[in-house]
Amino acid sequence: MNNSLDFLKNYKLFIVDYDGTLLDSMHMWRHLLSNFLNDNKIKYDEDIDEISKEKTNSEAVKYIHDNYFNNISFIDLQNKMYEYVKKQYILQNLKPGAKEFLKELKKHGKVVLFSATAIELLTDSFMTNSINNYFDFVYSASNMNTTKTDGIGFLKILEIENIDKEDALVVEDIYHAIKGAKKQGFATLSIYDNQEDYDKILKISDYNINLNELFKSGK
Repeated sequence: MNNSLDFLKNYKLFIVDYDGTLLDSMHMWRHLLSNFLNDNKIKYDEDIDEISKEKTNSEAVKYIHDNYFNNISFIDLQNKMYEYVKKQYILQNLKPGAKEFLKELKKHGKVVLFSATAIELLTDSFMTNSINNYFDFVYSASNMNTTKTDGIGFLKILEIENIDKEDALVVEDIYHAIKGAKKQGFATLSIYDNQEDYDKILKISDYNINLNELFKSGK
């Protein structure tokens, strides 16, 4: 685990994830379906959250529509779930040290956000957590019609920003996103978030930090 941020001076562009990296929201996402079904007083299979783990948002909505909500239309369920997510998402707080970390990034270069979360949800969260001025631009994977798994989204951002790859650092907390960035030749910084697969993340990341430990120690 890195004990300083001296390596940041080597980069001019930081492509930063939000959920799990800066925002302490992964518990919400991991248990979204079970909590949503509980809220609607519907009994469900115990492994519902495990089943949904590898699904996209649309695939997850389709799954619970087919299995638990076939009395309403798919669109109505999608809207119902979006409103539920919106209420929950606004309650999620920044991880300890996240704002200090953003300040450090801003000292060295341009900071852009790249997230799979809807822009509207991100904007509300930025306002709630008072960080709306920390990002030079916000990229949405859905708006770009891309994912992080194959790393193509990172390449698209690089092209838009007109920055050499060696001058860019991808900041993530999820294994598949870090793996995708590495596949395309990016340097990566992993943020600790109590991940089950953190050992695998450590093996492929160029840098690794725990925001809470780093800024608690005043480094």
